[in-house]
Amino acid sequence: MLTLQFGQCGNQLGCDLFSKVSSDIGSSNTGVSYGANYEYTENTIEKWFDGIAECGRHCARAILVDTEEKVVKKVCKDANSSWIYRTGNVVCQSGGGSANNWAYGYTINSRRLSNAVLNVTRQEMEKLDRSQGFLLLLSSAGGTGSGIGSRMVELLREEYETKPIIATIVLPFTFGEVCTQNYNTILTLAKFSDRADLSVLFENEQMHSMCTNLLKNSNTTLHDMNSIISENLLAVFQPSNDARCNTNFLISKIANHPNFRFVTVKSTPHTPATSLQYEPTHKWEVYIRHLKQTLRVSKSQMELTNAQLKTPNPTLSKTTMSHVYSPCVSNVLVTRGKSMENDIMMLEDLQTEHLYPEWITLNSFTHLHQERRFLNRDKFLALISNNSEIHRPLDLYLDKAWGSYKCAAFLHQYKQFGLEEDDFLEAFAKIENIVHVYKSLKSHNGK
Repeated sequence: MLTLQFGQCGNQLGCDLFSKVSSDIGSSNTGVSYGANYEYTENTIEKWFDGIAECGRHCARAILVDTEEKVVKKVCKDANSSWIYRTGNVVCQSGGGSANNWAYGYTINSRRLSNAVLNVTRQEMEKLDRSQGFLLLLSSAGGTGSGIGSRMVELLREEYETKPIIATIVLPFTFGEVCTQNYNTILTLAKFSDRADLSVLFENEQMHSMCTNLLKNSNTTLHDMNSIISENLLAVFQPSNDARCNTNFLISKIANHPNFRFVTVKSTPHTPATSLQYEPTHKWEVYIRHLKQTLRVSKSQMELTNAQLKTPNPTLSKTTMSHVYSPCVSNVLVTRGKSMENDIMMLEDLQTEHLYPEWITLNSFTHLHQERRFLNRDKFLALISNNSEIHRPLDLYLDKAWGSYKCAAFLHQYKQFGLEEDDFLEAFAKIENIVHVYKSLKSHNGK
């Protein structure tokens, strides 16, 4: 899988992701046999790395794209002792960034950089006997990641029509970051909605709250938030016991309907590193039940409950779980850790028909397992969910962008770089339609 990192967020996230890949395969306490660990390590290296440099370190299979050298230089320097980035895979033409302007990144900076990015991409793809496609990392708030990323997903789709494209899109804080972030986010999501096969959405607000509530980090930084995102991605993409599980398999299970291509990832447990060895490890059913609670909708305000910000509760019984849940197009549960005879995985909570619409005829739930320990944890679970609650952040950014658009706020900044009224209206219409189809999802019991 070829990773393309765009802008400050994409490059910082990519660096953290590859560092965690390296830490995972470097773990000494794997919980599996030498042979099983060797196979896992080999599959991991084949997926994420491309040979070994003269210094003896693995070369990340990644392309770094930015319009400012500062971040790229830092992430290349921060690569840890067991891996590096290839200097030839850095595409950076210093021009002062994209001024938090999607149009400037999309029309001006992409024109300067796209040929170079495509050339490096072709070189990387030609090295592969078999390709699992592309993983794109970017933020939707600024101008470089959102603008250049949007242009590159178009060009990649034109040139590699049959290759899977998975995008990781980091959504901005609801209040803050930059004044143009809502425009940038809507324009980005509109481009990715029909070019990428699957877009994994992470909300900065949610990541920050997890750092504060679960990891007890009162001075949360972007690095801390990226750490949770990269753990989630790694839990999804690292090898499982199912040999079929490549990117095409994952896309076919979670986003096989063209109208539903956005997903979120919920994971558990999250524990501060300093207290990891003291925290109890619960049975699988406790964690699985906890993940189902992250799909719960409050009966009072019909808002998504923040179960993700709570620790798993072993006393929660099935009899207390008569709640309304988000209708799901599909769910993929990835479990990592040792399964025991006295600790059976009870999957009924996520298989129950009331979670899924009646019109879905295919199996909407998929379970993937890996016996090997993940990042030195006894157990770790990730739920990739394509459910109705995805409309909530999209609806929020859309509402804010419309509010600015009706006042013609900041439009001149986009028009001077070629964006017209029709471009905005087309993007609004696309996201409005996506919000509508997700809102219209009804579960088996009609709720």
